[in-house]
Formats: sequence, structure tokens, C-alpha cells
Amino acid sequence: MQMSNDDGLVVRVQPAPEGDMEELADLTALLRADLLELDVDSVDPVPVEAAPEQAKGAAELVGWLAVRFGTVETLRAVVSAVRGWAARTNRVVEVSVGGDVLKLTGVTSEQQDRIIDGWLARHAAGA
Repeated sequence: MQMSNDDGLVVRVQPAPEGDMEELADLTALLRADLLELDVDSVDPVPVEAAPEQAKGAAELVGWLAVRFGTVETLRAVVSAVRGWAARTNRVVEVSVGGDVLKLTGVTSEQQDRIIDGWLARHAAGA
């Protein structure tokens, strides 16, 4: 199913309580490399001028990525990759489309599957 060119996903790697910005930047670069292996149009750091309202400047954007994709299937692949990455690194990652946020955490696989399926269904319905 094709989606419009304006569709994009914002990925936000949550900083660890005891982590620093350099560690967060390094982890985000690793996630970006993983996502670039998928059939996405682009994966780039979120520019300051496009920062969501909750970001309070450039330092707040460390850990944020903008992912462009064309189909619901690609969106599903990206969310699946982020989920796997979050599990491997023991990090919390938020993904959002049009302000609809999905938090990928350490819940059981079955719980996470239900949450992801519901979130994806909302975006497939509007495509």
C-alpha cells in the first residue's frame, strides 16, 4: 500500500538516566545505520528548524531521526527494526507519525505485537 510523500516517521532514542550526550549520539548513529539497510527513502537527524515542540534546542535533538518511507510495509519494517534494536540495546525508543507516538520498551513480545499492530492499523487506514 502506497503512502504519500509527506509521510515520515520520527524516531527518538530516549537518553539513559546516567548516560551522556556522546553515548546517545553514538547509539543513534548505530540505529541510523541499521535503518539505512532497509528500503527507506532517507534516515537523517532531525534538523533544529523541524524540531517537535517538546524539544528545547539542538542539544535536545540528539537521539532524534527523521525517516522517510513510501509504503505501509516499509513502515512496518522500520518499526520492527527499531523494536529489535531497542531490545538489543535495552533502550526505550519512541516512534511517531503525525504526532501519534508509539513507545517501544521492554514489554513482552506478545504485548508489544498488539501495541504495534494497533498503531500500524491507524496509519494504514489513512493511507
